Amino acid sequence: MSFKPEEVIFHREEYLDQLIERRPKDYPPLLKKEVVAKTDYRHRNPNPYRLNDKALVSFVVTGRDVKSDVQKAVSLIGGFEKSLKVRDRILLKPNFNSDDPPPGSTAMDFLAAVIDLLRESGYSNIAVGEGSGRPWVPTSKNFEKTGLSAKMTEMDITLLDFDQSEYIDVPINGEYLDVIAYPKDLENFDKIIYLPTMKTHYLAGFSMSLKLTVGFVHLFDRFILHDDNNMFVSERSAEMSIPIKPDLIIMDGRISFVSGGPAIGQAVHPNIILASGDQIALDVQGVRFLQNYAAVNHLTKDAWDLPQIKTAVKHNLGVKREEEIQLIR
Repeated sequence: MSFKPEEVIFHREEYLDQLIERRPKDYPPLLKKEVVAKTDYRHRNPNPYRLNDKALVSFVVTGRDVKSDVQKAVSLIGGFEKSLKVRDRILLKPNFNSDDPPPGSTAMDFLAAVIDLLRESGYSNIAVGEGSGRPWVPTSKNFEKTGLSAKMTEMDITLLDFDQSEYIDVPINGEYLDVIAYPKDLENFDKIIYLPTMKTHYLAGFSMSLKLTVGFVHLFDRFILHDDNNMFVSERSAEMSIPIKPDLIIMDGRISFVSGGPAIGQAVHPNIILASGDQIALDVQGVRFLQNYAAVNHLTKDAWDLPQIKTAVKHNLGVKREEEIQLIR
């Protein structure tokens, strides 16, 4: 498709028609869900990145050395050692929902920089895992087209394709979700690091750390996300984060969508990297950065009044009010 950046929002229906046409009609995870168990799985460690009872969020204006910028962002909130132990089995969760270039997908230099910094800090048991969105599956295809498979092989990093995982049903007991299936592979890790991109989402308003959890969810259960004619994508996205809390979040905001998203949109260059241990605190700040740009999107309200944030607050997924956040430059 060809379009002017400012027209992207008006090409949405045409783009979705193309995605529906591309989606494989006989891909097994889209046809049914098989689980090996039902368990009350929870990965929700306390947030160690706090000061004076406030959740810390750092942001760094980026230069030419992304590795140095990531190091600064993490150091400002206390360093990797605040949340990680040397012997921890660490899962990195990037954003490869599709095979689109950044910010549609995680930038390879950003992911490689995080891996290098972890190794230099003594953390050697590292894996990367992701499950792509329904229109873009199979996930393995996106791994190949984005160069992720080749890069992880080059770096000697285990790459998990969640399409191929065994799944467990996990009770959500939310207002919009009852039971959702997550990869059984999650039980093999002590710590989880989220690596979202900072961008708008044409259905959920925005896609940052809360929305990143959707990449864990079984493809069949993602149909639920879009029930009711997509009216509650924001709320359901937040509720999918109820069982899982990242131990550290590092968000790439060097290039962002301010309209459209998650795969295509109107892009700008905020040139920032943020870090936190609190999903709500980080996403609130990310939304505010995007609101600095004039664009056609769903971010016209105060960040705290957006459905994704309000639902996360309701379920105690992080801070509850502005006074609980400390922004560090």
